[in-house]
Amino acid sequence: MIVVGFVLLLIFAVYEWRIAPKPMFNFSFLSDRTVIGACLLDATYQISYYCWNNYFTSFLQVVNDLSIDTSGYVNNTFNVVSGVLLLLIGWSIRRTGRFKWLLYIAVPLYVFAQGLMIYFRRPNQTVGYLVMCQIFISIGGSIFVILQQVAIEAAVDHQHVAAVLALLNVVGTVGGAVGSTISGAIWSNTFPVALARYLPDSAMDDFNDIYESLDTQLSYPVGSDTRIAIQDAYGYAQTRMLAAGTGIMALAFIWMFFIKNIDVSKKNQVKGMVF
Repeated sequence: MIVVGFVLLLIFAVYEWRIAPKPMFNFSFLSDRTVIGACLLDATYQISYYCWNNYFTSFLQVVNDLSIDTSGYVNNTFNVVSGVLLLLIGWSIRRTGRFKWLLYIAVPLYVFAQGLMIYFRRPNQTVGYLVMCQIFISIGGSIFVILQQVAIEAAVDHQHVAAVLALLNVVGTVGGAVGSTISGAIWSNTFPVALARYLPDSAMDDFNDIYESLDTQLSYPVGSDTRIAIQDAYGYAQTRMLAAGTGIMALAFIWMFFIKNIDVSKKNQVKGMVF
């Protein structure tokens, strides 16, 4: 499906460029470095995030012995933090008229927090450290979410705002799909290998059930040899997912310099009929 998606995007680009009587996009905007930077930043962020997030709630239940409800609360830290932080970010942009300075905070913070998760996302670590990292990641992610949109809107005229926002959403969605694919590939090539290495001989007959079923994994008592082996296998896989995500996210240090430091307070506000 990812290949089909890329092919359709290419067909759409050719249609817009050569065939459409009234193109949806102004291609001069698509060559704007701010538009390119915002799209690349969004794609990188989504790829990096979905490299590890899909198996996070399972990790919390198996390794940290949290209930499914508590695991959901930890995994949804972003929703809580962003609900408050986005208001503060919007207020700060309104006060200063600038937004790029926030990227200089968000990118290092996000990469740092995700790097910390490589160490803390393993057995015998306190869940509080995971929550701390989630809060840092949520702060950085909240800034990314709003600044990508502000940057891309500030770079185009009013008529093309909807089009570039749609483009940003498409790029982010494709990035998320790529990240999930990377996550699945790492999981299927690391978790069963580590599981076979760590499982005691007495549990090897149930190898397939343990690998495929979260309920089976949770059925073994905490502290038992089999549960410890499963936890170690989770840690082995998760550290590699996070390492991949952190390496990809390091590209954001490049993309943020593509984005111009536009003074949004001086943008003309369009009124009346614009189409």
